[in-house]
Amino acid sequence: MSGGPLAGIRVLDTTRALAGPLATMVLGDLGAEVLKVEVPGVGDETRFWGPPFAGDAGPTLIGYNRNKKSVAIDLRTTEGRQACLDLARSCDIFVENFRPGTVRRFGVDYNAVRVVRPDVIYCSISGYGQTGPMASRPAVDLMVQAVGGLMAQTGEADGRPMKAAAPVADTMGGLSAAIAILGALMERGRTGEGRYLDISMLDGLVALMGQSVAAWGMSGKVPSRWGNAHPLMAPYESFRTADREIVIAVTNEKNWTGLVALPDFAPLTADRRYEDQPSRNRNRATLVPAVEAILMTRPATHWIAVFDAAGIPVEPINTLAETLALPQLVERGMLVEVEYPPGSGNRIRTAGMPWRDVAREGPVRSPPALGEHTTEVLNAIERESQPTLPQSQ
Repeated sequence: MSGGPLAGIRVLDTTRALAGPLATMVLGDLGAEVLKVEVPGVGDETRFWGPPFAGDAGPTLIGYNRNKKSVAIDLRTTEGRQACLDLARSCDIFVENFRPGTVRRFGVDYNAVRVVRPDVIYCSISGYGQTGPMASRPAVDLMVQAVGGLMAQTGEADGRPMKAAAPVADTMGGLSAAIAILGALMERGRTGEGRYLDISMLDGLVALMGQSVAAWGMSGKVPSRWGNAHPLMAPYESFRTADREIVIAVTNEKNWTGLVALPDFAPLTADRRYEDQPSRNRNRATLVPAVEAILMTRPATHWIAVFDAAGIPVEPINTLAETLALPQLVERGMLVEVEYPPGSGNRIRTAGMPWRDVAREGPVRSPPALGEHTTEVLNAIERESQPTLPQSQ
């Protein structure tokens, strides 16, 4: 069985909340040994984000901390600082997501860790980065979505700005960190040198909005809110049917020709306002209600079958429960079961690994209880640090 491409790599994970734990979970999924440092008696703050709760863990901790070992160390103490540095000596990667300046006060910043592990890859994840006028501001996903411009673009045209339902700023920060770390590992393999990585959630969010940024750069116009519609094409949005909402995407002339070839939509063919994509975009105020009026005459299952036959992109708007029951996800193994609390027999389904093709083989290590592996890890590190005595001849 394969241990994954990162087998033999050890990660010291001092992160909490979401972006950092996501980054280190990716490394653990790929085979790295991840040592999660938590404050004794308190732990990662997401242990208390809930309900629901499973023992001392909420859904955020369960969802982002598989394939890790928990080591209880208080970095605010002299003993904790020394224990952390002792661990760092044997670790290839060090990840932290405290507010800038905090790890320096703890005495485990990049310069301190590099003394004990010169080739360490040290990754700092923060809301706004380690430099710049906003670096010291407190930042969580909501703040970054707001200041980063995503909320202003999200929601109905005449409604209030809305955050995305998923923590996209945290997620982009975590995935950006994982990508940067993997790149630094490749570089270290060639040069033998470590590297410091400064990952900003705001930078990641701006990168995610590449299409909007490019549109602004070309036009100078600030993007508006479009709800479920698309600013560059129509019809491309959600529509009501007789029983539930669906989404339709007419992205090119082939899709449009297929749509108006359907008997119910044939009257739209003669309307010059809809003769090409720019025209349909300009006249969406009349086009969208006309399309929806037709769709509301029959249930969603009818229209999905009709549009599928015509090759027009269409899907129902699923609830999460409907999504997780999709045979597509079941067949691809995108849900995994973890046990929490450890040894309880309580099985919890959670999102699996899109990177499964290169993931470690074998059972998934369930999220750890607070300090579950402290003795095991510290004893192992102590043994590793002992000098090897030459064998007698």
